[in-house]
Amino acid sequence: MTYCFLSAMAAEVEPILKAATLIGEEHLGFARLYHLDYQGIPFYVCLSGVGKVLAGSAATACCLAHKDIDAFINIGIGGSLDAIKAPCLSAVIGKDFAQHDLDTTAVGDPLGYLSGLDIIKIDADSALNEKISGVCKEIGIPCCEGSMASGDRFIADEADMAKVVKNFGALLIDMEASAYAEVCYLYHKPFTALRIVSDAVDHEKEYVQNKKAACEKACLVALALLSSSSHAHANRI
Repeated sequence: MTYCFLSAMAAEVEPILKAATLIGEEHLGFARLYHLDYQGIPFYVCLSGVGKVLAGSAATACCLAHKDIDAFINIGIGGSLDAIKAPCLSAVIGKDFAQHDLDTTAVGDPLGYLSGLDIIKIDADSALNEKISGVCKEIGIPCCEGSMASGDRFIADEADMAKVVKNFGALLIDMEASAYAEVCYLYHKPFTALRIVSDAVDHEKEYVQNKKAACEKACLVALALLSSSSHAHANRI
């Protein structure tokens, strides 16, 4: 299976780029796509840029330009909405994805309603989640599965976070995962997201303190997933 790891920020994929062998790279609109090899396993990393528009643009371009991509995984960092269940530097694997700032309630729609698709949440691929959960356990990173909510705003206000929890039952908040998910849903590509918690209580302060370590952990999971694919491939030969 050929994976494409989607991320918004360079820091979220830098350790992967350092560990893997570069085969080629290209621009897809604003996004930069890297074709890489790790332990004999080819894969892609797409750096989309921050926010839902750039995320959706990048995922669409990847789906159209590279039919060899079998599955997409968003890796990166995010804010916990439950510091007990998902503390700093633990992993959250997306169960489903919603857009907390998509609001057409004025015309009678429920909050987060995806007009045309007639749904609010997009489910993650369960097989991908199972693989990632197994890898996290193998390398000793605490993980749990939970709903993710995305919006074009870094939310640090407790009252605003409480609204996201109330409206979407979200465990983690970010700015891109739901946009990646929607595109993969439209193009019938398996998708999930793995986010390491950068902030859980004092969000602005913890984000700055934990950003580097959280990014490194996210990449560690991605590389371990590729390594497990390499071992599985070797065992079949």
